[in-house]
Amino acid sequence: MLPGQQQGGGVGWIGERNERYQKRFSELLLVSKPDLQVGWQLAHDLGQPVAPLLWAMVRDEKSNVDRRLVLLAAAVVAGGPGEDERLFRYLDQQKPMLEERCLLCMMLALGPRRARLPEDFWRRCLGPSRTPEQLLAIAARLAAARFPGSEAAAPVTMEDDPGLMAAAAFAGLPISAPLVERRWRQHDRHVELFWRGALLGENWRLDVDGTKVTLVDESAAVLARLEDPFAEARAAAMLLRAHAGLLDGAARRPDWRLLQLASGYAQSRAALQRWLPVRPLPRDERPDRIAVAFALLQPLDRVLATRAEWGVVEAIRAPMAVALAWRLLREGSAEPIELHAPDLPEWAFVLWASGGRSEAAREPADPALAALLRAIRAGRAERDAVRDALEEALWRWGCHPGVGVWEQERLLVRDLMLSGSNLGGGMYVPHIRADRRYFPTGLDRNDKFFDVAVPLYEFLLAPRPPVPRQHRLP
Repeated sequence: MLPGQQQGGGVGWIGERNERYQKRFSELLLVSKPDLQVGWQLAHDLGQPVAPLLWAMVRDEKSNVDRRLVLLAAAVVAGGPGEDERLFRYLDQQKPMLEERCLLCMMLALGPRRARLPEDFWRRCLGPSRTPEQLLAIAARLAAARFPGSEAAAPVTMEDDPGLMAAAAFAGLPISAPLVERRWRQHDRHVELFWRGALLGENWRLDVDGTKVTLVDESAAVLARLEDPFAEARAAAMLLRAHAGLLDGAARRPDWRLLQLASGYAQSRAALQRWLPVRPLPRDERPDRIAVAFALLQPLDRVLATRAEWGVVEAIRAPMAVALAWRLLREGSAEPIELHAPDLPEWAFVLWASGGRSEAAREPADPALAALLRAIRAGRAERDAVRDALEEALWRWGCHPGVGVWEQERLLVRDLMLSGSNLGGGMYVPHIRADRRYFPTGLDRNDKFFDVAVPLYEFLLAPRPPVPRQHRLP
């Protein structure tokens, strides 16, 4: 019986709605050539109301693990963290196969940080086996990074494998000390995975428990490595050093990739104020990210005084105006801003945030911001609600200061779980020979798991609201 279906054959409006949704999900996800991205987007848009229906569809697929994987992804996408209880009840069963456990743990690792640790977390993630497959051991450790207190009762990592150690280091779990020391010294072809896990793990823990930075020397050494194979490790090192306020503004300005990452941390405001440019840097593929940091971190009078320069650059002017309005709503304004920009619709938010009147400009192209501006002009908007909506716009556009670290953590999950598969390796690391890609044991490189996990990872790459709690602007 579907959720909402009445006893005795009668079907209420909820049951009729669920039947329509079930048919639509089946048409998108369970056919011979499914449209996974559209189906998962539908699940995301409908949200928690359809999560029970999708979990029921999972239960109905008793023998087809491929179809269950697709539906499990849809159920978790729809429910989000609010459906964790159903997810862990599903893991409690003996039925979930290795592929299902790996997929669910991967989704937990790609999700936001949770407020509490579920009871018996490790047994439920790893299943009944005393020696779980390496891919599942990595996936469970990555998932543990999202749950406070997961280090309690965590298995100690004793295997000298860079992927397993990277996942454990990322989550802050116990690792054999001699192995850790050896990994910082070794320079084999996969050692950068461990470096990334350790640096990114210490980075997120700075916000959670105020842990003192212990990898100062290691992060400096990694940042100094200029070889292409260590690009992502250098990114992780830059994030940690910027977060810890260890950047030296007197040093040469880093390239635009590293500057984008550093610009997410006000702890390095002094250095960033010297480095952040008014106009885009050459070859910068996402100038809006550095521009938003300029609007948030430079002195307010400088941001306003340079409006004639940045206000004519199409790629950055709307994000800068939205970021500036957010800043004014947080900090307040001594007096209303009287500068006008009738050709920049988002400037209306700046005027209103400063205490002035929003000018009669055309509406923003973003539908959510257009509706927000109409609410402001109708006198139906609270300042705190507007501030949240502006931050959400920056997140949706991919220029929010928290997007950099969010993406780097996702890349770590990808490279530990997916890049060694024939599908993921061809997409993500085509420049590396298949026999040299990192690939944990447990599944074949062509396993159907990757046919779902790789497109699911791609689907989850787009920043979607709400802004994860750990990445909200302070």
